[in-house]
Amino acid sequence: MQHKPSAADDAATPARLNWQAASGALQASGDWSARSCGELAERLAKALASIPAGQEGVRLDSQQITHMDTAGALLILQIRDALQARNITLDLSALQTGQTELLELVQRIGDLSPPAEPPGLNPLESIGKSALDILSNAYDTMVFIGEVVTRTIPLLIQPWRLRWGAIINEIQAAGTRSIPIVALLTFLIGVVIAYQSGITMQQYGATVFLPDMIGIITLREMAPLITAIVVAGRTGSSYAAAIGTMKVTQEVDALRSLAISPIEMLIIPRVLALSIALPLLTVMAMATGLYGGILVANQIFGLDMSVALQRLGALTHSHFWVGMIKAPIFALAIAMIGCHEGMKVRGSAADVGRSTTASVVQAIFWVIVIDAVFAVLFSKLSL
Repeated sequence: MQHKPSAADDAATPARLNWQAASGALQASGDWSARSCGELAERLAKALASIPAGQEGVRLDSQQITHMDTAGALLILQIRDALQARNITLDLSALQTGQTELLELVQRIGDLSPPAEPPGLNPLESIGKSALDILSNAYDTMVFIGEVVTRTIPLLIQPWRLRWGAIINEIQAAGTRSIPIVALLTFLIGVVIAYQSGITMQQYGATVFLPDMIGIITLREMAPLITAIVVAGRTGSSYAAAIGTMKVTQEVDALRSLAISPIEMLIIPRVLALSIALPLLTVMAMATGLYGGILVANQIFGLDMSVALQRLGALTHSHFWVGMIKAPIFALAIAMIGCHEGMKVRGSAADVGRSTTASVVQAIFWVIVIDAVFAVLFSKLSL
């Protein structure tokens, strides 16, 4: 903000300040802008030294100021403070309107206090808000699932329209690269289950039944559940982060502007890829879990390997298929949750972090819920 903008050139008159003893006034003249009042600010004490110490009041005469901006207004406040330190009052009533506005501008203090906290909700309002949030999230989820299903069915009928290159890349990322961690974890869990169960069974001379316990637990529950949890933390979070980042960088909007469906381009390949990769990982997890358990039974509890393999072979195939039925359902849940959380990102890196965290938590939660539902269902079906 400037007062009296003029066509002044680089040869503008420097800011001056003269004491008029006869009128008791400080006469300000020249260009009081940032480019011209620096020298006066440096020698301000010398310019005010001529004012006698007993002077009761000093009037500032600013009629001869040709140009003034906020730097000049700050200099006037500096003059006032310097005189107040000597118990001399500076009268600013003679300032012109624009100059007074500049002084008010530079003296305006921003509100540095933190914003007031919003009023808290009473218990009934909190319950209502939570219910509305749950219903809104459920509605958004159902809309998202419906859109994915309606766009997937035509592609399955016409498979040549699928983006097979993207699907293969996602299978490699979600499946092949997950093999080491899944194999290691399931092997170690098989070892733990066999060791903990074997100690108790050895007390009753029932170690011969240890392969049966290892096989049933591994095939029905441990292998599919552990694989799904690992994939939810590794792959589900990557889906949310990748799609969320694309939302922040407006790549998703760019796809829509090109009449390309983000569902077909980004989500369907990931869902189909994980639906293929997770069952294959589950089979591998079953094998490594059984190997870890049988190894402990043979090396620690002295069970003959041929007997252990014979006991495993005697198990019905239903245990294997019970575990395998869960795998694609887990895959669909993990992929849909990760992609949905990524699509919910609105425009900041913080949203990407929150969506990534939410995708992992929700995926693991729903994997466990689905596993519990299957456990009750198979129990009712005597499977």
